[in-house]
Amino acid sequence: MSADSNYKYWVQFTDKFGTQYTLDNPSQFLSEKSIQRREKQGLAIDSTDLPVNKTYIDSVLSYGASLHTTSKWFNGITVAVSDTTVISFIQRLSFVSNVEKTFVPNMSRSAKIDERKFTKKSVSISNRGYGNSFSQINMHNGTWLHQAGFKGHGMQIAVLDAGFLNVNTNRVFAQARNNGQILGTRDFVNSSSDIYQENYHGSQVFSILAANDYDNFIGTAPEASYWLIRTEDANSEFPVEMDNMVSGMEFADSVGVDIITSSLGYFFFDDSTMNLSYNHLDGKTYRASIAQTLCVKKGMVVVTSAGNEGAKEWHYIVVPADADSIIAVGAVTSALERSAFSSCGPAADGRIKPTVVALGTGTAVINELGDVSANSGTSMATPIISGLAACLWQALPTLSNVEIIDLIKRHSSKYDAPDNEIGYGIPDFYGAYMSAAQNNTTLLNSVDLVTIYPDSIKDTLTINIDPSVVSRNPEFSLFSMTGKRKKKLKLVDTRSVIDLSELKDGAYMLVIKLGDITIFRHKLIKE
Repeated sequence: MSADSNYKYWVQFTDKFGTQYTLDNPSQFLSEKSIQRREKQGLAIDSTDLPVNKTYIDSVLSYGASLHTTSKWFNGITVAVSDTTVISFIQRLSFVSNVEKTFVPNMSRSAKIDERKFTKKSVSISNRGYGNSFSQINMHNGTWLHQAGFKGHGMQIAVLDAGFLNVNTNRVFAQARNNGQILGTRDFVNSSSDIYQENYHGSQVFSILAANDYDNFIGTAPEASYWLIRTEDANSEFPVEMDNMVSGMEFADSVGVDIITSSLGYFFFDDSTMNLSYNHLDGKTYRASIAQTLCVKKGMVVVTSAGNEGAKEWHYIVVPADADSIIAVGAVTSALERSAFSSCGPAADGRIKPTVVALGTGTAVINELGDVSANSGTSMATPIISGLAACLWQALPTLSNVEIIDLIKRHSSKYDAPDNEIGYGIPDFYGAYMSAAQNNTTLLNSVDLVTIYPDSIKDTLTINIDPSVVSRNPEFSLFSMTGKRKKKLKLVDTRSVIDLSELKDGAYMLVIKLGDITIFRHKLIKE
């Protein structure tokens, strides 16, 4: 049972006339980072970015309602009232177009987020210090992306969830705390609560992203920065939580985050008259879904859980996984088969759902006590993808958010034959990076995967290669400037000295490949 004794209503306004803000001065309502994100991608600031008219808000509150949340994107507010008779007066206001009940107090139910018992997860400690998290990251070649130097540094991720129990004290987050990677917190459920004393679910999600405990557990984006945002009331299930989510996304946009990750979803509510309809899962009906699409239009990558209803009566994805242009994440087992619980598509309008999948059965997490545990759900698969997406975008900063999303899809295991069980399949993040970078030698060489000397050679050429590349059997080729291959061999050591004494003097092109992907290209002069 929720402790909140007030009813909540969504109040929709007709317009934004009279707002004190203008599009000519966006710094009044958006951070510099948010503005820069739009400018970098050529995205306009528009009327949805303008805050709600304060006069309208004050007029509604004058009837005895209290403000719960505000949405500038949808031009409305959520209010709390103890006396529902005031709603009839609010409905009559000339600037109010609609009022919708979103929360009913004192409706008893069991906790929505399962209070699973934590079980110690025993996994062999190996593989570059990842320990227990290695397999779920390596499934996507995320370890290779990390080895190339991309661990999310400089990227900002907003985590929307039900609470972040003990994140402020848990030892696995010490580096994130000490390095200032936790940029701040917000609570759109109860502004007076302490999110570090709320539900554990967000703590587990955050561990998959940000934990940095060498030889025990490393997250998918251990060097990214984070906003921790509570939008979910774990003790009840009502549409107001979708509006909490909208406000959380609007806040994340305003402070300039790059990626939003949300392991939340909705379909049935404590009041069954409020239940959602599969026929309306078109990404255009429910505010939370529309808002996620708006996030993409404003330059962010949005990653959300597909839902855990695959083996239940509902079966399908949940809101807001039906949103357009986002990454909806399903779950697979360690055997790379769809987890039975993972929600299926399509969206009501026929779009492929989920988008991609990650390990969601027996996913390694850190619990609120700081111990390694195993948990299951698309909630756990989602931060695997969102963290690696941050690393990929760090590696390819000139790409837009839409290009990053498309790159992830194109380098997934079922891209040529997607279905509504695992979508486009299992993404290969390192392959996505190498594919995008293969024609950009400046980008590739800056990673220091390969170094050579000298540029002007007489008899020998020395090549130093990062161990992460050597283990993937790179192929060395030397071409004349007319395109004729003069030498070809496999590089099996991190340092190779190659005899080129038989070559004639002149210019040559050195090419190193991993399979079909060129990772290094450099012009040499033989003297």
